[in-house]
Amino acid sequence: MKKPVWEFARVRAAAHAAERGLSTYELTLTGMGQPLAFHAVFNGVAAIGLALLGHPWIGAIAFAAYCAIDAINQAWVRHWVATAPSTDDHRGFGRLALMCMARSVTYVAPTTYVALGGRAPELIFFTLQAVTLVAVGVSAGMLSRRTFWGFVGPVIAAIAVLVASLLSPAAATAAILSMVSLAILLALMVEGTSRTINVLHEAFNDKVGLIPQLQAARDQAVAERAAADEAREEARQAGRAKSNFLATMSHEIRTPMNGVLGMAQLLQRDETNPAQKARLDVLIDSGDYLLSILNDILDVSKIDAGRLDIVPAAEDLPQFLDRLIGFWGPRADEKGVSLALETRTGLPRFALFDALRLRQVLFNLVGNALKFTDQGSVVIEAEAMPNGEGAVLLHLAVRDSGIGIDAQLLPSLFTRFTQADESEVRKFGGAGLGLSIAKQLVELMGGRIWAESEAGRGSTFHIKLPLALADGPQAAKDELVPAETAPVQGLQILAVDDNAVNLMVLDQLLTSFGHTISKASSGVEALAAMTVSHFDLILLDIQMPGMTGIEVLQHLRAGDGPNRAAPVIALTADVTSGGRRRYLEVGFTEHSSKPIQIQDLMEAIARALAAPPALRETVRAA
Repeated sequence: MKKPVWEFARVRAAAHAAERGLSTYELTLTGMGQPLAFHAVFNGVAAIGLALLGHPWIGAIAFAAYCAIDAINQAWVRHWVATAPSTDDHRGFGRLALMCMARSVTYVAPTTYVALGGRAPELIFFTLQAVTLVAVGVSAGMLSRRTFWGFVGPVIAAIAVLVASLLSPAAATAAILSMVSLAILLALMVEGTSRTINVLHEAFNDKVGLIPQLQAARDQAVAERAAADEAREEARQAGRAKSNFLATMSHEIRTPMNGVLGMAQLLQRDETNPAQKARLDVLIDSGDYLLSILNDILDVSKIDAGRLDIVPAAEDLPQFLDRLIGFWGPRADEKGVSLALETRTGLPRFALFDALRLRQVLFNLVGNALKFTDQGSVVIEAEAMPNGEGAVLLHLAVRDSGIGIDAQLLPSLFTRFTQADESEVRKFGGAGLGLSIAKQLVELMGGRIWAESEAGRGSTFHIKLPLALADGPQAAKDELVPAETAPVQGLQILAVDDNAVNLMVLDQLLTSFGHTISKASSGVEALAAMTVSHFDLILLDIQMPGMTGIEVLQHLRAGDGPNRAAPVIALTADVTSGGRRRYLEVGFTEHSSKPIQIQDLMEAIARALAAPPALRETVRAA
């Protein structure tokens, strides 16, 4: 955009200086650059003034001289501005002072000549011009004393000539003394202003010098942000790949384990030889241990992905702790270790907490306590203290008299894949994930967990959880309740699974309970079988090629065949997609995970058969 003609030099100088750092010489030159038309207007005013005073020829000559010196001045200024970055300030200001002196002499000579006549109008005109030139000199000489005196020197000389020519010696002396005082004041003023502006100018140049650094920092920040976004996307893709990998590996590992454990359980039921039965017990225990490690890895993955939800519900806290003791009592009896529960006053009857996750934490702590205690006792202590209105702070402690933990190992005890026993041949097994998962679960529930121990003198694991009080128990609509009735016999059951070993396990297992089994190896085959025969129960695998178990269920419920309201149990080795609750929400009557545990499957069958028929018709094809 073209700059207006009337834009002042100082404004333009500031605009140029903002673009790049300028030296004082460059800044002074930039301030002197003005369009010739700008000078011509002021020159014309001076010439007209001289003409009005009765000196038209002098006015004309003065106008021509003024315009000529201004043209020469602007040409030199443009040339010097172009070469200023490579010009030394001292040398540049020297020639600039000479040019200013020539310009000032040219301006003051005509008016001095007419003022020598001694008439008042000419003297006043000269005085006004002298003041104007002094003002211009002050403006141009703020950064250089030589430039200032180049402008002002000829003016002072002209005044001295007029004083000496027109006044008496005494009056001339008085005027010259006054003029000297004025010159000294102007010099002091220009000196102070010059110093201040130089300081500000240096500071400005320092700031301008930071611009490339700031631009580089900005570019680096933009690059780092782009790299961070790329890394974040890669991490997201890696997380998704990890989740898919874990889901696939969970299914692929659990599927053959279903055959191993299923057949082992069948053999165990029919085996009468104590030695063979003991071998089968070892086989089943080893399979269960392998599955527990797999479950721990999956829990870690869910926690890292933020997909493990804490679902508090109203629970009977004393009953919850009694069941814990009841579960681990036989194990303690086997080892000859005393297992006891000590409750203190203040423990509420009902409170809101996630029983499944708290049970998982306590199972880990009690299981470890029994594992590392060969004699003595394991005690679970429970107490609570008020924690605001309608809330308590629950304190659970699992205390054992086992081998204890070295104090140096306590800080890393809750780190993944870390165990207190780090010897080359460890007496105790484990993947080192249990305590890490316990810590993360407790923190997700808003509490904290820590350990106190001394080698050879047992350990105590503490948990503190903030709990809200509840008025009574609140059973979820899909609460898993163990079946207490005797197993139903003589059912017509359709088993659907694309894995032949899984079908064999289901066939032999359920046949041993007196049921009649039909088998289908795909969703299409299952739907065809369900259109011609009535079944009391359908066991449906989820991950099948071609048509998933959920799609089979939708087609079944949307049709009008004889099995539209039949109870359907989801059998799946995928435990990463939401578990039992998810399958109940999509319309399955019940759920049982693989590898199949006989007791779990029988309880799932009992619950499915006890479900109201209306609940079996809630799913329709989309």
